[in-house]
Amino acid sequence: MKIGIKIKLALILSVLLFITTFSIGFILIAHQRSSLEAQMRSMAGTITHEFASNSKIPFMQKDSLATNLLIQNILKYPGISEAYILNDNFLIEAHDDASKAGTEFGGRTLIQAASASSGEPPWLVRDSDGVITFASPIVFQGTTVGYTVISFSNKFIQERVRIAVTRVTVIGIIAVVVVSLLSIPLSSTLLRPIFRLFKGTKEIALGNFDYRIPEISKDEIGDLVSSFNRMASELKKKEILKGVFNRYVSSHVADEIFKDPESIRLGGERRDVTVLFADIRGFTAISRSMEPEAIVEILNRYFTLVTEIIFRFEGTIDKFIGDAVMSVFGSPIKTSIHLEQGIKSAVAVKLAIEDINQVRRMQGLIPLQMGIGINSGEVIVGNMGSQVRMEYTAVGDAVNIASRLTDLAKAGDILVSEAVYKSLKDNIIAEERPGVSIKGIDKPVTVYNVLGLKGGWDEEVEDIVYRVVTELEREGVVL
Repeated sequence: MKIGIKIKLALILSVLLFITTFSIGFILIAHQRSSLEAQMRSMAGTITHEFASNSKIPFMQKDSLATNLLIQNILKYPGISEAYILNDNFLIEAHDDASKAGTEFGGRTLIQAASASSGEPPWLVRDSDGVITFASPIVFQGTTVGYTVISFSNKFIQERVRIAVTRVTVIGIIAVVVVSLLSIPLSSTLLRPIFRLFKGTKEIALGNFDYRIPEISKDEIGDLVSSFNRMASELKKKEILKGVFNRYVSSHVADEIFKDPESIRLGGERRDVTVLFADIRGFTAISRSMEPEAIVEILNRYFTLVTEIIFRFEGTIDKFIGDAVMSVFGSPIKTSIHLEQGIKSAVAVKLAIEDINQVRRMQGLIPLQMGIGINSGEVIVGNMGSQVRMEYTAVGDAVNIASRLTDLAKAGDILVSEAVYKSLKDNIIAEERPGVSIKGIDKPVTVYNVLGLKGGWDEEVEDIVYRVVTELEREGVVL
C-alpha cells in the first residue's frame, strides 16, 4: 500500500513533536523537583525558627491553650505532618495528640547531635523516608528553655511532580493528535475564512448579532460563511422578537415561553385565568384641558408603573384601551395561583398610584385615580383576529364581568365578584356592596371592594411596590 507524502510528513512531525515534548517536559519536571525540594528546606527552616519564636511567651507562661492553638495553626501549613513543643528535658509540652503531653520525645539524641554539629538553629534533625525534621531552641534571656520540632513531608512535592508528569503526557498526546491532523498543509485562502468563522462565533456568543463575515470564496467554506451569516440574521430576529415580547409579558414568562414554545397553544384553548382591568377615572374630562403630548406623557408614566407591577406578579399585558389597561394572570403560562397574583397586583397598583398622587399634589399637579375590576374564571385564550392581523388575547364571561366591574369601580376601588371574595376572604380585607346591577346579568349581584391584604400578603405587596418605584426612579423614569 502506497503511503502519501502528506501522511509520512504527518507521522514524522508527530514523532518529533512527541520526543521533543517529553524531553523538554521531563527536564522541566526534574528542575521543578529540585527547586521545590530546595524551597521546602528553606521554608521548613524558616517556619521552625518562627514557630520557636512565637511559642516563647505562651511556653514561659505555661499557657497550654495557647500552645495547643499554635500547634493546630502550624499544622495547617501544606506539607507539615508533625509539630511538637518540648521543654528543656525533652518532654512533650504540646502536640496535636493530647495523650502524648508529658511523655519523652523520642528524638532527643538526634536534636543534641544536630545542635552540636550544625551550630546556628534551626537544625536539620532527620532527612529520610520522604520526611525532613527540623528543630529550633526556645531561648529566653540567653537560656534554652525548650525546643520546637516540625516534621515536613515531601508528599506534596511528589503530588506536584505527578501532576506535572500527567500534564506533560496529556499535552504530548494532544500535540501528537493535533499535529497529525493539521500537519497536512492547508492553503492560506482556506485558513483565513476559518479564522473569520471563529471570530464570528465569539462575537455571536457575546451577543453581537450584527456581525457578518465577508462572503468571498465560492467553495464549501463560502457556503459555510453564508450559513453563518443567515444564522446570525435569524438570531437577531429572535432577539428582537424576544425584546418585543418582553413588553407584553414579564421576563420570567418570556423565558419560559422561549424555553418551550411547544407548550403554548396558539390556536385557542379553555383555561382558568384571572383578568384585571384598571381604568383612570375622569381622565376624559381632565384631558380636554391638556395638550396631546402631555396626555401621552402622563398616560405613559402611569402605564409604565402599572406594567412593571403586573410583570412582578407574572401577569401579561393583554392590551391598552385608551386610558385603561387589561392584564391576564395564568396565560400564556399556566399557574395555580393566578387569582392570588391578580389580587396582589391590583392592591400593589393602588398603593403605587397613591404614592405617586401624593407627590403630584405636593408639586401642584392633578392626581389621577384608577378604578380596578378583577374577575376569575374559565375563558378562551389564543390567537384571535384575521389572517392579516391577529393578537393573543382572552375572551369570555370572566373577561366581560371584570370589565363591567371596572366600569362600576370608583376612584381607588378594587371591585371583585362574590366568587373571588370567597376564594380569597382569608387574605383580603373587603367591604360588601350588595344589590349591584351589572350589564349582562339579569339579577342584582353582590360585589366586594378590596380595601387591603392580610396574612403576610400586605408586607409582600408593600415591598414590591417600594422596589418597583425605586428601580424606576433609579432608571430615570419620571413618575
